[in-house]
Amino acid sequence: MSKDKLQEAADFFRKEPGFKRLFEKFINNYKSLGRFGGTAKLVKLTTLEKEALSGLMGKDYSKQSSVTISVKEFEKALEKTRFSSIDLKTLLFSYIGENILTKSEEEEKYVRIKETFFRELLAKYPENYCQHWLKYLQANEIGTRGVNSSYKENPVLLKEQLIKVLEAICKLPQRTNNKPNRYWRLPVFADLVTNDPHAFDLNSQQGRLLIFALGYIRTLEDTNYQLLNNTNSEEITELLSYFGIIRDDILNFVTFSGIIACDEAANKAPEWWQKCWEEGVVINVPLREILKRDSFYPANGKKVVFVVENSGVFSEILDKFPDRNLPPLICTNGQFKLAALILLDRLAKNDVIIYYSGDFDPEGLLMAQRLKTRYPAQVRLWHYTEEDYKKSQSEVALSENRLNKLKNLNLEELAKVKDYMEKSKIAGYQERLINELVKDIAGQRL
Repeated sequence: MSKDKLQEAADFFRKEPGFKRLFEKFINNYKSLGRFGGTAKLVKLTTLEKEALSGLMGKDYSKQSSVTISVKEFEKALEKTRFSSIDLKTLLFSYIGENILTKSEEEEKYVRIKETFFRELLAKYPENYCQHWLKYLQANEIGTRGVNSSYKENPVLLKEQLIKVLEAICKLPQRTNNKPNRYWRLPVFADLVTNDPHAFDLNSQQGRLLIFALGYIRTLEDTNYQLLNNTNSEEITELLSYFGIIRDDILNFVTFSGIIACDEAANKAPEWWQKCWEEGVVINVPLREILKRDSFYPANGKKVVFVVENSGVFSEILDKFPDRNLPPLICTNGQFKLAALILLDRLAKNDVIIYYSGDFDPEGLLMAQRLKTRYPAQVRLWHYTEEDYKKSQSEVALSENRLNKLKNLNLEELAKVKDYMEKSKIAGYQERLINELVKDIAGQRL
């Protein structure tokens, strides 16, 4: 068999569309079986297929709508043509222009190429956290399905994205005394790493890869941190902050009264902050200002602060304290913003006890659990008993979708409230407990 004859045969069959489906069936059979054999069934034969197959096989298929042809039958028919010196395997290899791999061979090739993909990245980024994360991805561990899907779709693009994330890992701010030694705004950090301020936008694949990498790295540093598949906006903000990256330090703020910041260098409160306390002013402090202060404490000298979820409840409580000496009261305005968490971090560091009161709904209970988990020694759940829940109940029914969130509630302290909520399916709100909250703050009878 000459190369010219093989090329002639391949060209001949390529130009005959009537053989296309049959050859595809033979090729797929080979991939599955690892050898050429079996049969190929064609249904809804086209006119071109009937003509081509009738001519080669020496049978009349003109009146048939389907046909089954075995590999052996085709090989015998091929021996009666001018291409008799060419075996079917060689013909099909030439027909598609490359060697045909069986499924097991394709899998072996895929694994081999993928190993090379990660080996090259591991060699390029010897930094400890880069090595850990790449090996985690390579091992197909929990949460890596999206990365593996991206590899199958476009490994070249994925490699470009991983390189940028790995560069970001190498440039993360150093941590000293369990906190970053500086903060970068996310767009500025992205520009520093990639020359593109939008490179790590959180709605992009590359941004999500960065969050995944940081989450995994944090599990290496913090055994209490759980790697989550679905993180909400505030959890992402808090994770970025852990590594010294800030999404927004102006619109991310916390509202409070009766709390003083201390500049460690001067060992006293900033003058304007002290004045706010003296004048009984409620202040909204952006994350930018919170991060500048290392220490916070209640202005009344007692190591107790009170935290409420609802801004209306916050204002109503303060209305009961008409003089300028407002109590140390924090309003989270719903889900915890990073500014509130950093403030609470600083207070907890100073051994301040944190009394937290929120709404009686699945979301509110989960917020209470989150705070208790974050500060187990400092947080006291404030009016979170079953009796408090009964007092606060409204006419708002809780949907099954919302009640399903209670499956994530495992804090023993809230077990009775959880059980009662699952039975009553009614939301309760802080507004009905305001008088009790005020009495506690006024007399600190806790």
